[in-house]
Amino acid sequence: MGRRTSLGGGWPTVGAALVSTLLVSCGGAEVGEVAASEAGPQVVAAEPEPEPEPVNGWVERSLPDGVHNQSDTEWKSDVIEIPVKGSGGALEYKLEMKQGDVIVYHIDYGDLAHPGDMISEFHGHTEKNAEGIGDLMFYAKTAGVAQSGSLAAPFDGIHGWYLENDGARDVVVTLSVAGYYELVGTSE
Repeated sequence: MGRRTSLGGGWPTVGAALVSTLLVSCGGAEVGEVAASEAGPQVVAAEPEPEPEPVNGWVERSLPDGVHNQSDTEWKSDVIEIPVKGSGGALEYKLEMKQGDVIVYHIDYGDLAHPGDMISEFHGHTEKNAEGIGDLMFYAKTAGVAQSGSLAAPFDGIHGWYLENDGARDVVVTLSVAGYYELVGTSE
C-alpha cells in the first residue's frame, strides 16, 4: 500500500496549537504575551499575518494543513456484498489502512424489516502490543439506515464495520468504498 506525503503539518500542528492555547488558559505563556493584572493573567494576541496583496486579481492563500495529500499508488474502488445471518448473526467487515489513508463510502443494510434490527459500529483499531493492549476508536454507532461518508484514518490499523442482525431474516449489506485501503474481509 502506498504512502502519501502531506503538504502541511497535519495533526501535530493542530495539537501544538491546542496545547499552546491550553497552556495560556492555565497561566502558561506559550502564545502571544501574558500580562499580569488584578483580574489575573490576560492573553495579548500575537500580531496577525499581513493580508497578501492581490496579483492579477487573485489573492494567493497558504495551503492549510491536511488539505492535500499525494500517493504513490492509485486509488481503487470496490462494491462488496456482505451476507449477515438473521437472529443475532454478527461479523466484522474490515479494511486495512495506514494513517492518513482516505476512503469515501456508502453502506446500505439491505432488506431489513426494521432499521433497528441492525446494529452497526464503524470503528478502527490498532494491533495489540506485547501487553495485549491496542487503541480503539468508534467513528459511528448506528442502526441499519443507509449512510455515506468519508474517513481519513487516524492511525495504522484495521478500520471497518461491526454488523449484528437482530432481525428474523438474513440480509445482504452492500458496501461501496473508494480510496486508499486493502480489503481484509470478514471475521465472526
